[in-house]
Amino acid sequence: MTHSQIEYSDPICLATTPLVSVVMPTYNHERYLAEAIEGILFQETSFSIELIVGEDCSTDDTRAIALKYQRKFPEIIRVIVSEKNVGMHENDARLCAAARGTYIAFCEGDDCWHRPDKLRDQIAILEANPDVSLVCSNWRAISDEGTVIATDVLRLDKKCMHSMGLDDILHGRVKTLTVCARASSVRRAIRDSPLCRSGKYPFGDAPLWVELSQEGICRCLPTEYASYRLSTNSATRPRDIMDVYRFIAGSSEFDRDVLALYPLPQGEKAAVSARVHATRRRLRALALLGEVSKARDELQWLIRLGAKLRTRDYLFYLISLFAQPGTIGASSLKWALVRWHTMQNRRYMRVCSTYTP
Repeated sequence: MTHSQIEYSDPICLATTPLVSVVMPTYNHERYLAEAIEGILFQETSFSIELIVGEDCSTDDTRAIALKYQRKFPEIIRVIVSEKNVGMHENDARLCAAARGTYIAFCEGDDCWHRPDKLRDQIAILEANPDVSLVCSNWRAISDEGTVIATDVLRLDKKCMHSMGLDDILHGRVKTLTVCARASSVRRAIRDSPLCRSGKYPFGDAPLWVELSQEGICRCLPTEYASYRLSTNSATRPRDIMDVYRFIAGSSEFDRDVLALYPLPQGEKAAVSARVHATRRRLRALALLGEVSKARDELQWLIRLGAKLRTRDYLFYLISLFAQPGTIGASSLKWALVRWHTMQNRRYMRVCSTYTP
């Protein structure tokens, strides 16, 4: 469903033909949005850029912050809103459709760029290499409060540029906040790709990176230009514990779908093994959600993929019977999962508090 939208911008002040459009979807990011926007304004370039903020009916002051920056920097910032929440997929698509640049860079409203040369270095590669479809980079991880948790996540050789393949994308090594790509390729993928158009996955970025990886070469710079925030407000870390497993179920289905469409560089045997692994991850998640019929379907998937069913596979199916929504079993299981995740989060916080950059 397409919703009507309103844009807050000043056409007189904006660059007529920006080389780069930075798209920034945001929802309930009042704590982080100013830092995210400042990271774009901080860029040192010899070319013109625009920043398009897609504010999706936040329940906090996110929209007010976005509009404040638009009024202060009308030569760069555009803000797109709707009267009703449009959701992650449509918000992303409308920002890419509105982009006027030759290239599109991505930064979500709870992440940030901490180096002023990010766009300059990435655009130089795209301009000089027509066969490159996407340029990403290394990144660092920060906590919800901004504490640096890891400075060099990918641990790449700093002396050379690297290539990223399909397996890297599926393993989450290509992060949205690091990506810059050709706008025409991005829009074509959003329009034509069954992965991008389905809207059935709990994210919209990975399908896009997969399609771009099939169109050309994906280059990765070894420098950490951006800060990926491990925020409790992120779609990948929801507050409802059962949403964690809904995310795992959706992401596992995505992995399996991709591997059915495109080959892994390691060959067909590796692809089948990866599909079996994704199916078992999905079975586990669906079992904990009490999705009996879907868990049964995953057992059939394992058989179709040629995998020998294990005792654990049958056990998870039995768990799905125990954990059906609305039952005492489901309530007990949810209580246990909350306790387990709470312990994991406390361990994570101890790591953050003792980290010294």
